[in-house]
Amino acid sequence: MRIGVDLGGSHIGVGLIEGDKIIGEPKDKILTRQDRIKIEESILNEITRMINEILQENNLKLSDVELIGIASPGTIANGCIVKAGNLNLKDFNLVGLLKEKFDVPIYIRNDGKCAALAEKKYGAMKNYDDCVFINIGTGIGGAVFMGGKLLEPKRFSGFELGHMVVNKGGRQCSCGKQGCLEAYASIKALRMKISETLDIDSDISGQELREKIIPANREKVLQDIQTYIEYLKTGICNYIDIFEPEVVCFGGSFAYWNKTFLYKELISEIMKPNATFNSSKPDFCTASYSNDAGIIGATIIE
Repeated sequence: MRIGVDLGGSHIGVGLIEGDKIIGEPKDKILTRQDRIKIEESILNEITRMINEILQENNLKLSDVELIGIASPGTIANGCIVKAGNLNLKDFNLVGLLKEKFDVPIYIRNDGKCAALAEKKYGAMKNYDDCVFINIGTGIGGAVFMGGKLLEPKRFSGFELGHMVVNKGGRQCSCGKQGCLEAYASIKALRMKISETLDIDSDISGQELREKIIPANREKVLQDIQTYIEYLKTGICNYIDIFEPEVVCFGGSFAYWNKTFLYKELISEIMKPNATFNSSKPDFCTASYSNDAGIIGATIIE
């Protein structure tokens, strides 16, 4: 048995993993504004609590656990969260702190890479060698596979697909730069823009946005959606031109948008002949494991 932890920009998920399956119900905690006041303490306490609850509910001892894997946003190096803008974390040694509580091997990796590993080994990308995985939620992360191997730089986690600049001098991004794709094409960015247009509380879920708010206000928010699509298309077409993948896979909460007109219009725009350098396009798919990919992929140590 392994335990996977998905530390997201807005929530923490913890699950008991066997192979490609989550055993029982995973634990989930939405990070509130109060949690963010002392974010490091909140993260450590909540992960500790959920792991202990999982062990107790499944009648397991810590010795039954092979390892704990953590999927975290931001830059990861030497087991430390060097920088995670959406969580306002810097040089946070989460692995070291958890090792004081749990005497098992503990690993941490960028969340986009974890989700991509789950989809490459078990899910939507398993039959492809050259892949681009784009994790879209509170932020935008991702991973690239060439010849079936995950591309990993030596210094940092790299492949920060959301921090390609698509509008020089544009919106402030949580990373500190201006005009990043993440600032325009994350689900958070879409939610903030639509809530501004409709003058409603921005503290709405992606599911509400997808299933209620946009369908009920389609004409009012159509320009916002078209602008969103244009920015996301720009980023994806750049990735296609650079990496020439066989498949582009969408993960994170964006995977749930695959039946919406927004997703269909996005793919239609990318498929236009002059959208990319080469007219031949890759396949497109959404993550088989949706938001569970991070928890599962966190436990894949290769």
